[in-house]
Amino acid sequence: MATIIKDSRDNSRERKPILIDRIDGIDSDVLAASLLPNEDGFISINDDRSIRIWLKRDTGKYWPSVCHYSDRIPSCLFHQPDSRRLFVGLDSGNILEFAVGEDYNKITLIKQYLAHTGRVTSVYNTVEHDWVLSTSKDKYFAFHSTDNSRRIGSYSINCTSTCVIYDTASQHCFIGDENGKITFLKLTDNGCEFKATLNGHESSISCLSWDAGRKFLFSGSYDKTIICWDIGGQKGTTYDLEGHRDRVQALVFVTLTRQLISGSEDGFIVIWDMDAKRKENPQWKESDFCEYCKIPFIWNIRGMWKQRTMGKRQHHCRRCGAAICDNCSQSRASIPILGHEFEVRICSQCEPKITNDEKIPLAQFHDSKHSILDISYDEKRKYLLTVGFDRIIKVWDMNSILA
Repeated sequence: MATIIKDSRDNSRERKPILIDRIDGIDSDVLAASLLPNEDGFISINDDRSIRIWLKRDTGKYWPSVCHYSDRIPSCLFHQPDSRRLFVGLDSGNILEFAVGEDYNKITLIKQYLAHTGRVTSVYNTVEHDWVLSTSKDKYFAFHSTDNSRRIGSYSINCTSTCVIYDTASQHCFIGDENGKITFLKLTDNGCEFKATLNGHESSISCLSWDAGRKFLFSGSYDKTIICWDIGGQKGTTYDLEGHRDRVQALVFVTLTRQLISGSEDGFIVIWDMDAKRKENPQWKESDFCEYCKIPFIWNIRGMWKQRTMGKRQHHCRRCGAAICDNCSQSRASIPILGHEFEVRICSQCEPKITNDEKIPLAQFHDSKHSILDISYDEKRKYLLTVGFDRIIKVWDMNSILA
């Protein structure tokens, strides 16, 4: 049902990220980027078919030390700094593996994986198992051996698969798709085993992140929401995180501080406190009448005839899940403990029951001043990179926030 949302974000008392670098004047659209650890630089892929490594020069400006052109447009990347490998998915369906020079002044093509028949939407490398995982518009997930380029296994998703994340310890793999579902697989050297399908989003899943400590999966979607899935608890527990007003495009979980960073087309960087106590949202109740005033809803023809009245639209209280009419849900409140950082609809009975503890903000909001397409994070330096739809890349010092 439709939700009336009031933006109640107030950052006046919060510490803010410090913008330390702004890279503009780029001559083509930047599709994705990844910060270089412990180095003033990053890797980017652009829609002019280029793969670039940018380093900060003595002048304080960033210039490409590498500009490699592939035969097709790169669509996604994964940089593995431990092995100095760079994996780039192409819109042709192939994946390129490069060796990155120690001084970041050279990349050498090592292998080409004939992975898919459609555009590669995401790629992930696990050095512990020597696998490269990928998703594609050809509706398949696949994983290959980095030793011999052999395909180990694949799985049909039945629609475009959009993103992938992997847990090394359990060998569990999660694949998001354009229908808002997440496919849960167990990977082995002999192939993959289906475990479950996770349903919760109303639109395409754009990004996934993983908390290896507590076995929490985070999914961001075009429906503007983030869902935290408690995989380790094995009870189907989920926590909703609602703090964006446009598509969520990227997620990063910060292990050290147990915080989740999200970036969205609304331009906001949101820092979620995932160490805080949270509650599941209530199940929405269904009824033919408003639970409080008993007026029939618009589909209840018999009830309207009997009461000789026009029916009302059905709404739901975000705190208790009651099915109510508009007159019985005039109040609005933010309920961060349920994930609602904005003010949302609550019923007349819940309004006096909301406690101060329920209203304590559990997220910080920072305006990046550009619509965010992708983010990358260097956990050691606490630097965050944002890629904008405006062909601008910004590097932020997050030390004052991620303390």
